[in-house]
Amino acid sequence: MISLPFRIACILIAGFFIVLVVTYTYKLNNRKVFWGVGLTTIISILILLGLGILRPSWGTETGMAVIVGISTAIGCAITLIYAAEDLHQKKRIKGKNISAVGAESVQGMTDSERNRITLPPRLDTELARKIFAKAIDEGYIIIDDDHYKWTLNKVLLAYMCGRIYCEDYPEKTRYDDKLFWMPGRVELFPGAELDKLFNMKDLTQSRHSRKNKAAPIGSEKIDELFE
Repeated sequence: MISLPFRIACILIAGFFIVLVVTYTYKLNNRKVFWGVGLTTIISILILLGLGILRPSWGTETGMAVIVGISTAIGCAITLIYAAEDLHQKKRIKGKNISAVGAESVQGMTDSERNRITLPPRLDTELARKIFAKAIDEGYIIIDDDHYKWTLNKVLLAYMCGRIYCEDYPEKTRYDDKLFWMPGRVELFPGAELDKLFNMKDLTQSRHSRKNKAAPIGSEKIDELFE
């Protein structure tokens, strides 16, 4: 018969893998989820130990189960926290490498090469040409055959295009310095044309779900293009 400590360890390890699978399957914010689960586990164990609900003791099967359970849970929690920081660091390095490649790709580029992609009439405005050129210089946009390739996340692209075509703007609240994404006076967002230009999907939905809320992380990079 399987011992109680072994069963406890298996249950906790199974829970650990369930957290990993759910997080990756639904593309949740890995860092926040892993930190949350890890810290909650450690704090809960300390509280239960402090209240005397968990009483690790040697010599009995129940006591051994408690010890094994605590050790396994803390080990899984530490692993999740380590994974959170490891993933975060890798994303930062990847982002820097992409930006560096983008910056290198525009060095020595002539004006004709920059403008070889013809914008459709609905997207072809003086402001759009100006901001896209700046974004190319910064490495945020890479020219890829007949379309643009965006090197940052999709929300920031929607934010930039909202500022270009809908006159969206950042605004601080009255109570703190937090920036909010405020919609502009132009209601119609050219999502279909932008999806095709950047070879993406659902830019309209990305803007719709985030406007009137806190400005996305990294929005200051986009705001600098409009200065």
